Amino acid sequence: MLGSNLMIGNLTDFDQIIELSVDSNSYKYNVSDTISRYPECKEVSDSMPFDIRQSGKEWIVNSEMKHESWFIENPVSKELTKRITLKLGPKSQQDFVIVVKSPTPKKTENMLTLINVGLLTYKGEEFSAENTFEDFLAHKYDGGMKAFLADRKRLAQEQRSRILLAGRVEVPKLTCQREMELDNGLKVLPLAVKKGIQIPQKFRIPFKNLS
Repeated sequence: MLGSNLMIGNLTDFDQIIELSVDSNSYKYNVSDTISRYPECKEVSDSMPFDIRQSGKEWIVNSEMKHESWFIENPVSKELTKRITLKLGPKSQQDFVIVVKSPTPKKTENMLTLINVGLLTYKGEEFSAENTFEDFLAHKYDGGMKAFLADRKRLAQEQRSRILLAGRVEVPKLTCQREMELDNGLKVLPLAVKKGIQIPQKFRIPFKNLS
């Protein structure tokens, strides 16, 4: 399980309501559109572990749909979640940890998905000490956050930034230095066992990582 920091800042003079979510709606991404939005995708670098053009295909699969391995850590409870909504105070910032639980594919695999950062506050809404978001929520939505999120779902899609997440799962290549391959391709490990010995017999089996 690996984590990377993501800092979200509020540059305004009022409270802002934001929503972070892992993209679990898009099955795949268009390679050309992704490169135009994120130019660093077209080559391997310190920030990009693979070239998304290397497969030669027009589309690249959203790894979240395949493995469900990306999460956002709740900064308060430390629980891992796919979606989180919170209030950011004026001129403040919040660090989030984006977590990936490494899947176990049978071969080396590239992973790519997006984090959506949506702003749920309209321009004219100025939540502050006198007109708090909590009062607004209680007055208009009977204090229900669920009703508020349902009402602002479209707004979150319109006022959003999309942050690219990319990784590469390397499957280690292991070999046993004492193994033998038979004619049928089966690999076996010969062991010399002493007969008539009542105590447990131990064997040292050396493995080597070729990756």
